[in-house]
Amino acid sequence: MRIFFDTEFADLTEDAALISIGMVDEAGEEFYAELSATYSPAACSEFCRREVLPHLEGGTVQRSLGDLREVLREWLTAKREGVVLVCDSSRDVYQFRQLFPCGLPSNVSCEVLGWWGNVRRRFFNRGRRMHRHLGLRVHHALDDARINRLVL
Repeated sequence: MRIFFDTEFADLTEDAALISIGMVDEAGEEFYAELSATYSPAACSEFCRREVLPHLEGGTVQRSLGDLREVLREWLTAKREGVVLVCDSSRDVYQFRQLFPCGLPSNVSCEVLGWWGNVRRRFFNRGRRMHRHLGLRVHHALDDARINRLVL
C-alpha cells in the first residue's frame, strides 16, 4: 500500500523543526497533525511565516511530539505489511525519520519520487491549478499530500 505524505518545517536548515505532517493512503484515509511545541514563529524563515504558518489549523490537530510519535506509529502499523511512504522530497523523508529515532515501524519504507514522478506532478499541477480547482492550500502538509495522491 502506498501512502502519500508531505511535511512542513521551519526553514531549510538541517536542524529545522517539523511543524506539520499530512498523509493520505491509496483508499483516501488521511492522517494530519501539527506539532504544538517544536518551533516558534520567530525562529521560522520568512517564507515559512508567510506561506506555511497562516495555513495551520490548530485546535484538535495539534499534538506534542511524543503523542504524534505514538499515534502515527499506531496508524501506520494498523495498515499491516508493505506500507510505502511516497513523497516528493528527500527533506520530507528526513523529517519523517526524525519522528522515529529508534527506527521506522517494521512495515514501513520510504520512497522519494524520482525525476519522472516530479515531472509528472509538476505537469499535472502546473501553476498550482489543482490546488485552486480543488480549494486546497499550497504549503499545507495534508493538502499537498492529497495532490500527490491524485497525480502519482
